[in-house]
Amino acid sequence: MKLLPKLLAATSIFAATAAIAGPPVTVTFKNNNTTTDATYAIVTSNESSTYANASPKPATTVSKLGSNSYAVTSLISPDVNYANVRYKIGSKTCVFSTTFVNALQPGGYKIPQWNKTATASGGAICTATIPLPT
Repeated sequence: MKLLPKLLAATSIFAATAAIAGPPVTVTFKNNNTTTDATYAIVTSNESSTYANASPKPATTVSKLGSNSYAVTSLISPDVNYANVRYKIGSKTCVFSTTFVNALQPGGYKIPQWNKTATASGGAICTATIPLPT
């Protein structure tokens, strides 16, 4: 009997948290390597948060010439979202980051701003793109 109010309280907290989530970031990783699979890796706390907020969870391995897609929804604010992901092939690493901010402008309107980066190391070639809306 005493457990039921606690479960209802927890459900309400999660529902309220989900209501303030920012717009989802769709991540599509394409492994253009013709000979080797890529491995998803978590090193930083932002990468860990991205994994926790991803649905479905990113595949551990992306086969050669394969791809993997998932959505990431941060629970920070309805005006903020981000994704930080890392993939490795041997000693080559690509770290991809994207942020979304719905920036408040004078006059009270908001302008959505997307930023993206791709950081390569170990001789990797990495490209981050933001597809145009369809």
